[in-house]
Amino acid sequence: MTVEVVIVRDPDGPTSVWVFVGGEAVEVAESCIDAGAGWDWEDWTEHRDEMLAGASPAARELLLTLFDGPPGGVYVEGRDGRPWLDPAA
Repeated sequence: MTVEVVIVRDPDGPTSVWVFVGGEAVEVAESCIDAGAGWDWEDWTEHRDEMLAGASPAARELLLTLFDGPPGGVYVEGRDGRPWLDPAA
């Protein structure tokens, strides 16, 4: 079976994702980790926590790995050396 993914990323707006399994469109739950310029720490942690809370157990396990030192993280302002993941999570 073939899985096709179409992604449109607007650098100044949202990312749109469509997934087709065997040629049929399926519902998409998008989790975007893009720690580029424009994030402040409070907004980033809110985004992180929303993604983790809405994920399936399998996706959450992967997301925890990816959120623990995301690429581009040097651009998140106000982090001040705090850990990427909430120790209570």
